[in-house]
Amino acid sequence: MTTSFAPKPRNVDAIGIGMYLLAAFLFALNGSISKLAMNAGLDPAHLTQLRNSGSMVVLVIFVLLTNRGGFRIQRGELPFLLAYGVIAFVLVQFLYFFTVSRLPLGLGTLLAFLAPVVVALWVRFGKKQPVSNRLWLAIVLILIGLGLVSQVWLGLRFDILGVLAGFALALALALYWLLGEAGQERRDGVSLTMWGFIFASATWAILQPWWSFPFSVLTEMSVPETTDFPALPIWGIMLWGVLLGTVVPFLLVLGSLRRIGAQRAGIVATTEPLWAGLIAIYVLGEILTWVQALGGCVVIAGVVLAETSRRVSAKEEAGSLPSPV
Repeated sequence: MTTSFAPKPRNVDAIGIGMYLLAAFLFALNGSISKLAMNAGLDPAHLTQLRNSGSMVVLVIFVLLTNRGGFRIQRGELPFLLAYGVIAFVLVQFLYFFTVSRLPLGLGTLLAFLAPVVVALWVRFGKKQPVSNRLWLAIVLILIGLGLVSQVWLGLRFDILGVLAGFALALALALYWLLGEAGQERRDGVSLTMWGFIFASATWAILQPWWSFPFSVLTEMSVPETTDFPALPIWGIMLWGVLLGTVVPFLLVLGSLRRIGAQRAGIVATTEPLWAGLIAIYVLGEILTWVQALGGCVVIAGVVLAETSRRVSAKEEAGSLPSPV
């Protein structure tokens, strides 16, 4: 008689949910401390460039030690990897940092999480696949929630350019997820992300040559927004952004996806705007009214409905990727 020491499914679920909750917290915390770096003078484009390049170095070393076959590019794969890197790690990350540089962190993160709705609409109208009727209720809830957050009855209170960038971010993030599903049909998620960072870093090096990078900013200290949070060196903020703001949460999400699947992980991911709002209160001194907080909860409820409206297959469960923001 043999004894199985494999974890029970309930334990696997708990571990997977815990991994994604931690990843969402780290992503949200990275958003707050990155905003401190931008307030100190590091613009969104250079912040994205440095974060991409640092993450590329870490992942290249990781793949070199664990999966050297990930460096091989299959025939005809190069254009896809180039497009994937530019969209996922140039557009998405730049639009995220640009959005939160002009809007409160909580609202910027909420706009990013409209991406599941975009994916569901693409599945319904682009791929002609069925989705449940709850998608339409989800869209109504999201519109109501965003109206409460922005308090439209008082006039638009947020930067118009920031709001437009947030909607563009949701579109880019949705496209990143769709490309990620296609890309993992050929290779594993870690090596796919490594190549994405490689081409993103190369793109930024062309757009913004390294000799023009404002390295002097890295030696400065952030300006505390509240008395509860200390000043930090900008180089330390960027080191955090690479290791604990990008690489570690990404690997946590990969582990979570293997345990609970993409659809359930996507629902857990909706905690990130909540984390972002709470952390921004402590780190940035951002305060939401109770009406805005209610609106945020309504938006998250709508996103959860949108996530569950899509009838996800087993193949899609294995192929989805986390947010790179």
